[in-house]
Amino acid sequence: MKPIIKKILLLSAIIAAIFAVFLFILDVFVMPNYVKSPEVKVPDVLGLEKEAAADLLKKNNLNPVFETPRYDENIPKDHIIFQKPEAGSTVKENRRVYLHISNGNPLTKMPYLIDKTLRDAQITIERMGFVLSEVEEVNSEAKANTIVEQSPNEGANLKRGTKIKLKISVGPNKGQVRVPDLLGMSLKEATETLQMNSLMVGNVSYESSNNLLPNTVITQFPSKSTLVNVGETVDLFVTKN
Repeated sequence: MKPIIKKILLLSAIIAAIFAVFLFILDVFVMPNYVKSPEVKVPDVLGLEKEAAADLLKKNNLNPVFETPRYDENIPKDHIIFQKPEAGSTVKENRRVYLHISNGNPLTKMPYLIDKTLRDAQITIERMGFVLSEVEEVNSEAKANTIVEQSPNEGANLKRGTKIKLKISVGPNKGQVRVPDLLGMSLKEATETLQMNSLMVGNVSYESSNNLLPNTVITQFPSKSTLVNVGETVDLFVTKN
């Protein structure tokens, strides 16, 4: 082989080797810096207002994508209730972060409770997510143990957990009287006194006493001067025979 050819072949081999080394360096050390995107950690945007969440994601080179809003009882309207990827995840820059915002607490119409029994009204209130907070007994011509007034009124749009107040009938008001003082009276006298005041004797209990005559009233309930409805009973404690 001629010397000139040998030189050409040697030079070609050297050039090929240099080119191979160049390709290796380019592939391993140079190109990854251009091809590989920087990575970032996804910030926590749960509970943030919509605009604040979007701004925070953009500052971290991420793209917020808002999905269909959802009702939520605890998170205020237009605040973030869900994010994907989750906070703390490591992702490439410009990654999309999917967000759901709260539509607030769903509203429910207040039902009509008038004329229902207290038990039925309570079941309805609890089933609709409301809270029975107060029950007031009132005299009414309506049937006893039925609802005569409700607050809020029927048809009001209410959030779950709204407190409901009811008024329940205990029957018509037949008038009121004050309980007379019966202490020291005999059982017969106490009975007559109660009848004269449109009241009745309730339970009679007997207790021993060495100082008083038998059948003497020593305790009464309700006590004297208590305002009660006409026809109510008064319990008595009297001495034994």
